[in-house]
Amino acid sequence: MRVLITNDDGVASDGLWALAKRVLEAGYEAVVAAPTSDMTGMGAAIGGDLQGGDLRVERIHREDLGDTPCWAVDGPPALCVIMAQLGAFGDPVPMVVSGVNPGLNCGRSALHSGTVGAALTAANNGAHGIAVSLDVTDAPMQWETATHLVPELIQRLRGIEKGRRVINVNAPNISLAEVAGAQITGLAKWGDAAGNLRPTGDGSWSFERQPGDPKRRIVGTDNAVVREGSISVSELVGIRTQKSDLYLGDLSLTF
Repeated sequence: MRVLITNDDGVASDGLWALAKRVLEAGYEAVVAAPTSDMTGMGAAIGGDLQGGDLRVERIHREDLGDTPCWAVDGPPALCVIMAQLGAFGDPVPMVVSGVNPGLNCGRSALHSGTVGAALTAANNGAHGIAVSLDVTDAPMQWETATHLVPELIQRLRGIEKGRRVINVNAPNISLAEVAGAQITGLAKWGDAAGNLRPTGDGSWSFERQPGDPKRRIVGTDNAVVREGSISVSELVGIRTQKSDLYLGDLSLTF
């Protein structure tokens, strides 16, 4: 089975190649298509000129990946997924794995993540999607911890014939030997980071990222579980409708 590997940090990110190696070592065929540059925070944006403009890609070679085809795409990760599913890099794939993102994508702030956006786009284009993120601390990045569950998750998703699933994985930045376990989690109400805006006085603003408040972490949610030393696994649902209780009978349709 072919697996598309992508990310939102671009082809220069070590996490991308750690993920690709993990998938290959598990016996799967892979194709890598990731942004040329950092596309952090792009969500499921596709960018580019899709009204007849050129979509630029460049073949890159990685000796450590052998004959695995690797591409740098001038656009966000969701565009990489769409291009793959339209046949740009061979036959469409049944599985997309996005990451490893250096930094957690927990809580409802995952909405803005390009890593998660790629996985959601996969489900919207006929493939299962897995997003993988690793906490950032003062310690070296433990890519092995973040990618450990990926082959097992791929195998389990392969057995699902009806519908397409999206899995969001967040791992603590500790060695595998230190990991307490893995838990199915809900989404926290907030991400595990906060932002502060400060006006500079010249019509622009300075944005400063700050740690989230530990007191706001809720037991059983993704960011709480990661901070407790476990790997969080959350199943996400993409765009859908719900039965509406809005009454529209008194709306005027006169223009």
